Amino acid sequence: MIRTRSFMACLAAVAVWSADAAAWHGRGHDLATRVSVAAVGDRLPAFFVAGADMIAHCALDPDAFTRPIAPSELHEQEAPEHYFDVELLGGAAVPPSRYAFLELCTQKGLKPNKVGLLPYAVVEWTQRLTVALAEYRRWPEDSCIRAKCLVYAGLLAHYAQDLCQPLHLTVHWDGRAKEDGTSPRSGIHNKVDALMGKLGIAPPDVGKGPKAELMRELTLAVLAEIGRGRALIDRVYGMESRLPGMEEPLDPNGMVADFARERLRAAGAFLASLYLTAWADSDKITLPSWHRQGTSAGRPPGAPAISAQTAKDPNEQAGKVLYRSQSIQANMP
Repeated sequence: MIRTRSFMACLAAVAVWSADAAAWHGRGHDLATRVSVAAVGDRLPAFFVAGADMIAHCALDPDAFTRPIAPSELHEQEAPEHYFDVELLGGAAVPPSRYAFLELCTQKGLKPNKVGLLPYAVVEWTQRLTVALAEYRRWPEDSCIRAKCLVYAGLLAHYAQDLCQPLHLTVHWDGRAKEDGTSPRSGIHNKVDALMGKLGIAPPDVGKGPKAELMRELTLAVLAEIGRGRALIDRVYGMESRLPGMEEPLDPNGMVADFARERLRAAGAFLASLYLTAWADSDKITLPSWHRQGTSAGRPPGAPAISAQTAKDPNEQAGKVLYRSQSIQANMP
């Protein structure tokens, strides 16, 4: 995870997963991602579904951006992207954007990295994927853009799956928090993280695969998923004595396996819905004429490059700079 390790997503109605997948934590992310890609089916471009291997590969990367692999500076930035301890906000409404959240933490005297930034990671990576898919709509044959879509989709997968692990959403992330707020480090977190990778390839009674649905309001949908996950915290602790040890197998017929399968379906549906929403929203984006101008993507094959100096509207080339200037001016006293 990050404070320990990251969430594993589980097994389901899709048997497209390779038994050669990496360690069991990676195995769960790999499988959950493939379930989600299969769930969107032909509702996304064919290259996206055909790129399931690449998406699943990249879904493991965010854990590599934390210790013990990553340098300390990267770990410190990345770790809070994987959890969200809502209780620390004291009942305050969760702000809609990262910087509004940082302002709230300042007002409350909270350290943002103690609360976590997981919902913003999910929203922002969904929107990065949205922009990449908008580029794909404009330049569908560009292999670099296609590759970028798959990488973004994989990174999004990791954070979305972490958000579906209830112990990533609470101060009680590894045992019930002590009175001083510290964690007893009971080991329950790693046990829950490991569950999904222990289900096996053909668990009984998996049921139908997850269903992808468009999200009308992305941030609200992410917060709603957090609410559903947090509702399961007591259930997780109620199963604590039944959780198998890290090296112990999982009884495929017990309540713990039922929980793991439920979380797979939830993670599969949530990520698939994020993918579907990103694709739908990408159609609403209008790329400006200067975007990728002069690059291989931004001009027809064989056409000469167009420099900023020869653009029809010189102000268009400064569009991004002007926006930054306006933002700075608007925030000056």
